[in-house]
Amino acid sequence: MARRFSGLITSENPNPMYGGGRNDVGIDRIVIHHNATTNKNIAMSTWYTGSGNWTSAHYEVTPTEIIGCVEESYAAYHCGGTGGSDVPKMSNPNERSIGIENVNSTGAPSWSVDPRTVANTAKLVRDICNYYGIPCDRRHVLAHNEVTATACPGGLDVDEVVRLANGGSAATPVQPVAPNPKPATSNIPSGFKPENGTFVNGDTEIMNRVGTPSTSAQQGGYLPPNGEWVYDSWAKVGNYTWIHHVYNGQHIYLPVREWPRGTAWGTFK
Repeated sequence: MARRFSGLITSENPNPMYGGGRNDVGIDRIVIHHNATTNKNIAMSTWYTGSGNWTSAHYEVTPTEIIGCVEESYAAYHCGGTGGSDVPKMSNPNERSIGIENVNSTGAPSWSVDPRTVANTAKLVRDICNYYGIPCDRRHVLAHNEVTATACPGGLDVDEVVRLANGGSAATPVQPVAPNPKPATSNIPSGFKPENGTFVNGDTEIMNRVGTPSTSAQQGGYLPPNGEWVYDSWAKVGNYTWIHHVYNGQHIYLPVREWPRGTAWGTFK
């Protein structure tokens, strides 16, 4: 395999890094990682043969750089699992794949990745797919945690990488829009028309005070002995008398069941 690095690299890290033979296994996957650090140099130093870590990657990507680390003709040690129960979900994971690491823009717990870094990785993914004839889809471009048991690639969205690699435009963050307050409609009884009658209390008390009514429709109905207004208007619908009340700009509708003469009125929402 003659090709060393993608033509998109901005530099090559000259330090010897861990790598092994591909054992005649063809390249048909790309695996996306995050550094779990905001320092690219610290990340790459963990792949040096002198580190003793036995880990590495083919590329390190930042908002402004695509750095060649392990030549593509070698298998980098980036997704082979850690042993024990951490068994990779595909055969020959390192031999068949290209590993791309991305520097983080924030630390734990979000481990975000700058959109410019994501865009650079998408360009690199597209170039690698074109070179090896790898389909540029989510079956062939994988997150590290889709290969082995890990939290990598943190906050990096591999779906976004593939979408950009296939010509999509960068996603624009959606700003939340506060909804306009509207009167509740689910409990407004059919046939209710505000201010269509004056409530007659008879010999029973009405209901507990809900709030100060609007000044535009102070019709009958008060709670003795202090004479505070308790509703704006009313309407008889079915077996209930519905009270229309305006409080702090909100329209409130309360059903008041008619109980036998001489008993108190019951209210509920």
